[in-house]
Amino acid sequence: MQARNIQSKPNYGIDAPGLVRFFFIGGAVALAIVFVTLFSSVLEPIPKIAVSTLLGIAATYLLGMGCFMLYGSRVMKLKDREKLLDLVQWSGNELVLDVGCGRGLMLVGAAKRLASGRAIGIDLWQQHDQADNSAAAAISNAAIEGVATRVEVETADMRQLPFPDNHFDVVVSSWAVHNLEAEADREKALDEMIRVLKCNGTIVLADIIHQVEYARYFQHHGMTDVRLHNNPSRDFVLKAISFGSFAPSAVSARKSR
Repeated sequence: MQARNIQSKPNYGIDAPGLVRFFFIGGAVALAIVFVTLFSSVLEPIPKIAVSTLLGIAATYLLGMGCFMLYGSRVMKLKDREKLLDLVQWSGNELVLDVGCGRGLMLVGAAKRLASGRAIGIDLWQQHDQADNSAAAAISNAAIEGVATRVEVETADMRQLPFPDNHFDVVVSSWAVHNLEAEADREKALDEMIRVLKCNGTIVLADIIHQVEYARYFQHHGMTDVRLHNNPSRDFVLKAISFGSFAPSAVSARKSR
């Protein structure tokens, strides 16, 4: 009975686990130094207050970012998934590709909207992108959510998709393409998404950076109905606290030819 309860909810992992670990460890160290400094007899009162204040600010920021990233992994990305999938006009019989599927967040979400369709996820299963990233984890989550028969996963590079031209009705991707550091590599991935998409098919590409770059690329390569879906107020706050490195939003586009 207990084992059944443990497996009753899907686990879509912690994003950027190394960074989350850094924030918590760094915050804990800074906080410890604050206490050591406050009770130290070495520093004079004014330097002691100044050092403690600066380290306190650093500890608050680091621990706060760690908590925020955990919240994003456990709560926010589940809510954002449904908003992203709502951008597609589903009939239920689509063939869907999730590029960089990880533990299956978008893959499973898409499969839940299918009746006779099928969702395929590809990934290289890198551990620094997501904690315990594996094909087995994606399949397990699909089973827990009741869509295992409509899901399959493959090991593949988004820059060289192992599928024929004009094959998928929908291509989705979430927080994956930015892991390709070189712009040329990101363009290869976008080219592949366009190539395997059917005419009148839809791409929904979510990421934490480079969204404007993606939108421009789609426009320059014949995609239509290219739209940027963002939340300006949320973007402003997230860019401010992450020094411009984190502002999740999405681009949608349609292949007209």
